Amino acid sequence: MSAVMAWVFGGLALGLGLLNTAPRLGERTWTTQMALPEVMHLPLAICAAAILTGWMSGQSVPLAFGLVGVGLCGWPLLHIQRAVRAHDAQMRRLTGEDYPANVPTHHAVQPRRWSLSQAITGAWKHRDIRVERDVVFVERPTRPLKCDIYHPNQPPAFNGRHAAVIVLHPGAWSVGDKSWYFEPHDRALAACGFVVIDCQYRFVDEVGWPAQMDDARAAIRWVKANAERLNIDPERVAILGRSSGGHVALSTAFRATGAHADTRVRAVVTLYAPTNLTIIGEHPGEAIYKLFGGNPDDCDAVYRDGTPLFFAHPECPPTLMVHGQRDGVAHWIHADQMRWQLQRHGVPVGVLRVPWSHHSFDVSPIGLGAQLTQYHIDRFLVWSLSDER
Repeated sequence: MSAVMAWVFGGLALGLGLLNTAPRLGERTWTTQMALPEVMHLPLAICAAAILTGWMSGQSVPLAFGLVGVGLCGWPLLHIQRAVRAHDAQMRRLTGEDYPANVPTHHAVQPRRWSLSQAITGAWKHRDIRVERDVVFVERPTRPLKCDIYHPNQPPAFNGRHAAVIVLHPGAWSVGDKSWYFEPHDRALAACGFVVIDCQYRFVDEVGWPAQMDDARAAIRWVKANAERLNIDPERVAILGRSSGGHVALSTAFRATGAHADTRVRAVVTLYAPTNLTIIGEHPGEAIYKLFGGNPDDCDAVYRDGTPLFFAHPECPPTLMVHGQRDGVAHWIHADQMRWQLQRHGVPVGVLRVPWSHHSFDVSPIGLGAQLTQYHIDRFLVWSLSDER
């Protein structure tokens, strides 16, 4: 029996290790490949079981599989210090050489870059947050758009008012919902002292571009108009988006001029967001074609209108972008292109790249990359929404 278990654990250890080091293979393996480096203590435990059972049963091959699995599953450990140094350097360029000492201390930001207790027990639930569900912020012909509001249970930091963070979910402009898989993140931000408003926007099966940007504008206007009810300072509003939500967030924040000047925000945070929709690869998927009404050859003007990279200007708000270096959906070059463009205009900008991470790597806040980047996201929001900037 111990020999059978050794082979089972050995096969799993080798298979998980190979999957962990392979590029994104497809939709069916994406979730597993994304999760493996983020919660590596689980595959490493399987590798340890393969080594132990192989040694106890005298099976050298499963034992060898376990040792190989340790190397393949644990390779992100070799890059952690490099990532930490790179993140710190980006944040110093963005906020000042005294980072993180120059971040105000009146917010309960994530105290450590990584916590074993959070990784194991999920201490991110923040049950003390008060939540309002399904609040309608605008009526559209296809459906009313709703938001979930997360209220902090701590004293306001800004003259009796909180700052606000508007959140836009991922989903290729086609699926998803407010809160969705990311409610723990909303709760964590609310625990920092922000009022978090997680909003819906219309999908490509309902309407094409730029309706999604119009929905985000409506959310910003609603939040500012309801500042007293929400107990927020309307001049301290940030917007945060993931993937397609990040694309909408950048477009909305960068185009808050002229008739839309009332939708200006103080800061933008994006995670694995596409920033240049004119470079979409050979197989971008139907969602982009539906969003812009065709392929780039036939709809070049619409693709350019939907590309936030082309709307960067000196008055853009401070911007922080987070991207996995192994992202097989939106390549990390999207973040770097935007960084270069914003730097040309003198806009404070930073990019946090995570060497081992895939698209949507932060879906679970207990993950390694999620914790390392949330540490800086918290501090960036505090810095950008405070008077100290």
